[in-house]
This record gives sequence, C-alpha cells and structure tokens, in this order.
Amino acid sequence: MQLCNGSNQEQIINYIGKDYGKCLYIFIDMLEYGLDSDLYKVWMQKDENDEICAIVSKYYSGMQVYSKNSTYDVEDVANLIKENNCELIFGAKETVSQLEPYFPDLKIELGTVGGLKDIKIEPAQKAYSAPVEELAEVVELIASDEAIGKPYGYDSLYKQYVERKETNFGRNWVIRSEETGNILCHAGTYAETKELAVIGGVMTAPEARGKGVSKPVLAAICNELKKENKDVFSFYYIPVAKAMHEGVGFETVCIWQKLYK
Repeated sequence: MQLCNGSNQEQIINYIGKDYGKCLYIFIDMLEYGLDSDLYKVWMQKDENDEICAIVSKYYSGMQVYSKNSTYDVEDVANLIKENNCELIFGAKETVSQLEPYFPDLKIELGTVGGLKDIKIEPAQKAYSAPVEELAEVVELIASDEAIGKPYGYDSLYKQYVERKETNFGRNWVIRSEETGNILCHAGTYAETKELAVIGGVMTAPEARGKGVSKPVLAAICNELKKENKDVFSFYYIPVAKAMHEGVGFETVCIWQKLYK
C-alpha cells in the first residue's frame, strides 16, 4: 500500500472517474482536505501491471475501501486497517464483504447508496433554503430525533450546520406550517462539491408525519441541486427511507456495508 500525497490526487480522481457514488467520502474529503493533511489520509494499491486496483482512506477512526472492480489484495488492505486501529470500515458491499474474515468481531450493517435520476413528483412550492438565522430551529428538530440527530447533540450539530452553510458545503431546505409557522419538514445536504451533493437529515416533525410532506420537500432541494448540474446522492438504511427516496426518483447505486464494533 502506498501512502498518497498531493502529487497523486489527479491519478486517483482519474481512477474514480464518474464512479464516485461508490466512494463518496473518499471523493468529497479528498477535494475538501487534499492529500497532504494530517487529518485525512489516502493509500492506493496497485496490481501487477502497476495500475490502481484499490483506494483506502482514513478520517478519524473510520476507513473507506474502494475498488472499481472489487478485485484487490484483500489481506494487504486488512493489514493496513489493523495497523491503523480503525473501529469502522465502510464501502460498497462487494468490496467490503471480502474483509469480513479478517475482522470476525465486527458487526455488519447494510444500507443503500441511492442516486437521483429523474424527479418523479412535484416539488413543494413553499419549501425554501433556510438562512443561517433559522438554523437554530432546524437543529432543534434534527437533534430531537433519536436516530438522526440526538447522538450528536444540539451544540455539535448547530456548529456543523452553520459551518456547512457559511462555506457552501451544505444547505437546509424547510417547509413551514401556514397556521403555526413551525418547521414541518427538513431536507438538507451533508456535503457538496461542484460535481455532487449528498442528501442528509430528511426529517418530518411528529405532527406532520403521515401527511405526505417529506417527498415534496426532498424533491424541492433535489430540483435546486439538479439546476446546478450536480449529481445527487443519499444514504438510507431502513425500508421507509428507501421507499421515500425511490418515490422521489432515486435509484440504487450500490449496497453499502459497514463493519463496526
């Protein structure tokens, strides 16, 4: 495994090509942090023809593995992961599943990476991009959810949302109740580059659930992103989320796998 630096970035981007739906974190973090950062590291593996066959990235305690054809030296990658004492391994299932025998004590979680094709429903006309001044209210909604936001805590989420908004790395679309003015639904982006955006934080307030609010709001932010010629992706792990995204126009890019403690 070769530790990469800035001189390797173009080579890696060329290897990924338009396949970044299967390695979103590698692609986005590389553009955000570069390859000379102490925070973010990337290794590449080459085959007998001196061609890249796998890329591994590390950000904090997580490592993503990407191989375009899922043909790589699995033991070599496993040894790298063990050397870095990582607690989370993730990537496309056809790639990550090959590592399972080397990490028998890790749990397995499967999800879906979806890519937006054509928007199937009418976007919510009254949905809009919330300004920084409204992010406190957005975060209150997100942080109240046990699965989506509560593990991060209000303060951490608020800091993240403001930073993303101010650096154009994320946006937050909402729709409000005409009666109370309260936020009924939120759909945002967790990361954006000039090429793509990753949807996150799709959540409906308890009083509006089951009323068909989420799909039009998701369609509204997706419509805006498509106007900017961005490819739009999302991760989802439960059937109801999968059905919602597919109802808007997302199709499966790959099955996503996590190995974790």
